[in-house]
Amino acid sequence: MRKEISAGVRICSSPTMIDKLIEAGQVQVLLVSEDIPYEERRQIRVKKRIVLTRQHCADLGTEEQELRKYQPADRLAAGILQVCQDDPLPVSYTKGRTGRRGRILGVYSPIHRIGKTAFALKLGRMLAQRENVLYLNLEAYAGIGGYFHDGDEQDLSHLLYYARQDNSDISVRISAIVRQMGGLDYVPPMKVWTDIKSVEADEWEHFLKRLVRQSVYETILLDIGDVVSDLFAMLRLCDWILFPYTGDVYARAKLEQYQYMLKAFRLQKLDVRTIYINMDKPVRQAVRDAADELRKRTGKGKRHAEGGGTS
Repeated sequence: MRKEISAGVRICSSPTMIDKLIEAGQVQVLLVSEDIPYEERRQIRVKKRIVLTRQHCADLGTEEQELRKYQPADRLAAGILQVCQDDPLPVSYTKGRTGRRGRILGVYSPIHRIGKTAFALKLGRMLAQRENVLYLNLEAYAGIGGYFHDGDEQDLSHLLYYARQDNSDISVRISAIVRQMGGLDYVPPMKVWTDIKSVEADEWEHFLKRLVRQSVYETILLDIGDVVSDLFAMLRLCDWILFPYTGDVYARAKLEQYQYMLKAFRLQKLDVRTIYINMDKPVRQAVRDAADELRKRTGKGKRHAEGGGTS
């Protein structure tokens, strides 16, 4: 059984302030910046010491726990509570990468009205049970008030603007904009489709590289629409492409035309990295099929955006 926790929060700007609180027996858990060297941190005698980090603390002591500072507030609070309850933190709370580079998954289909976004969101929520996932919707009409109730919030266009203007750690901006849906983190989609169309392929590439390198997310899940300025360049950035389809004659015709386009532009390598998902099945089964296939293919011929477009 978990024990009840009741505590107040005190902010200290100097070691002297901390010493006075320790003497009074008022410090049980200390959150301290990684900017304070370990030799100084170890002098502070408290029951639990949590080091707030940007990426990974190089001089972390065996008696310390590290916690990424730039992540959604509810996740940060959950991490602190978990330490207070004597549970070890999962790796996803402490490191931006779990020992490997992140991956980019794209969900794309020229076949409309087959539940592509519902599929992408359900897949994202399933993956988010095991890893940090960030969902980005790149459709012309994501639907304000439908799946996304963020009409007045900052959205993906703001995050792209910050990425253009600022070369510092983008995770700071992400933590302020990201929202959550059923355990899945997402950035509210752009409200004006011309904003998506105006983003050039090289800017998407630069932006996604920074997301992979600087954020806590192991998987970036892109819900891709035809409105992006260079569709095939966007697909080349994806490690795997999930392609929902149905079996009716019109959907089959669109699928065959897409595959013809790949051959015409000598992009057959995209087809090798494509996982075709039959949406004639119930959505839950389609999501399970997609997750199973991703697990099978992990590590087999994987290519990441950092390698550039080689297809």
